[in-house]
Amino acid sequence: MFYLLKVLIKDPWIIAPLLVSAGGQLFMWPYIIIKLSATGEQAFLHYNNIFGIDLVGAWWKALYLPLGGLAIILINYLLIFYSYNTDKIIARLLSFSVGLFQLFLVWAVYLMVEINL
Repeated sequence: MFYLLKVLIKDPWIIAPLLVSAGGQLFMWPYIIIKLSATGEQAFLHYNNIFGIDLVGAWWKALYLPLGGLAIILINYLLIFYSYNTDKIIARLLSFSVGLFQLFLVWAVYLMVEINL
């Protein structure tokens, strides 16, 4: 088990998206707390180009976005851990998809906070 962790850490196709995901998480949590908690009780949580603002709620509900991202990181890296020995390509694709998802999530959080300012 520890040998597999050493191998995973040395694989740049696994560790680079993990670092991107961790950086995204480290950006999102304080960004939402600092920016949205200062705006007051209600915050715009979703914007649609056709209908405009279609979801309004308490500012702390915006924390569901990074929380969901954290859950996806944990689930995918557990799948990567169990599938790395059998198929490295699938594990690397899962890792890349997690990093890409986190980048889109960071962009969504940034846009959601900018709507409220």
